[in-house]
Amino acid sequence: MTSITHFISRFRESLLLAVYILASMIFITSGDNQIMDGLRSSTLYFFGYFNEKLEAIGSYFSLYDQNRELRKQNTRLAYEKYQLEDALLENIRLRQLLQFKHQLEYDFVPAKVIGHSPQDVVTGFLLSTEDIDKVSENMAVMSAEGLVGKIVKIAGRYAICDHLLDPNNRVSVRVQRNRELGIISWDGGSGLYLNYIPNTVDILTGDVIITSGMSSIFPPNIKVGVVTDSKKNEENLFQTVTVKPSVSFSKLEEVFILQALEKNGSGN
Repeated sequence: MTSITHFISRFRESLLLAVYILASMIFITSGDNQIMDGLRSSTLYFFGYFNEKLEAIGSYFSLYDQNRELRKQNTRLAYEKYQLEDALLENIRLRQLLQFKHQLEYDFVPAKVIGHSPQDVVTGFLLSTEDIDKVSENMAVMSAEGLVGKIVKIAGRYAICDHLLDPNNRVSVRVQRNRELGIISWDGGSGLYLNYIPNTVDILTGDVIITSGMSSIFPPNIKVGVVTDSKKNEENLFQTVTVKPSVSFSKLEEVFILQALEKNGSGN
């Protein structure tokens, strides 16, 4: 059905022209005025109705493409915002010491969430994308709200993506405010734990947690969540820190897969 509507939308003018020619031939060959009047009225109604429907079909696909592009731009802007926010907290002098700057840029490959992971061993989503040839395993997945997870399996034009609530998922992160390193894991419910934070470190409710970049999978400075509570343990070296994910996994409809594009300091 979709291919038919695409065909109609694409060749709308040609189809209308064919209908106009057919109607004109009927008018020419008919000599009865009553028949002519009836044909004119019926044809006018048909032309108006047909044109209105074609206009609606064209508008639908145009709006769908525009909305998809806007979502992609919104996610890219969110990613760039995370980078800029963190840059304000970094020591720029360390970067100036580098004589050769080497970094990675990313292409944002759109993918639609079409269901939950069919594999019991993975807590995540089944994704569909027209650009599956750009996707490979262990690519990071995010939305405009923040980090979702990573690609764990590809089959045909479909991919399976785990997310942060997968019991086996671990992500290296930082506390944005004080740069403290930790590991994010599932808390057994709808939240996360920030692990391996010493009791001596100051953690505040509302602290933003971001990816550390100390991984070949996840780029740095992507928002992961916000600290909701922290408790120091006298019988343990590390405190208990709970984090609310920045992404609402139950409401995800579309995500973006990050394809790394290598770039060096000379712009090549």
